[in-house]
Amino acid sequence: MKLTVLLFFIFTTAILAQVPTYENYQYVYADGSQITLPIGNASPLVTDWNSDGKKDLLLGRFSNGNILLYTNTGTNDSPVLTYTGLLQAGGSNISLSSG
Repeated sequence: MKLTVLLFFIFTTAILAQVPTYENYQYVYADGSQITLPIGNASPLVTDWNSDGKKDLLLGRFSNGNILLYTNTGTNDSPVLTYTGLLQAGGSNISLSSG
């Protein structure tokens, strides 16, 4: 009986499981140009960095560990990103090592 219930559960779960669907990727633009990185992966974070109610983009670069800031001069529904510069602390660029 337990085996029958287990098999029924597995079979039902397999049938009802939904296969995820993914949208096509979209390029992200700032200052009218596509954002590109010279090498490696990026670590993006979307947050309201400057407390103006609009979501900004912070982009960590794998190659040198710098963090780029793109502020949103548009709206949350129609963002317009503007490159603001590298994040700094104490007048020096923040650089995070990988690993």
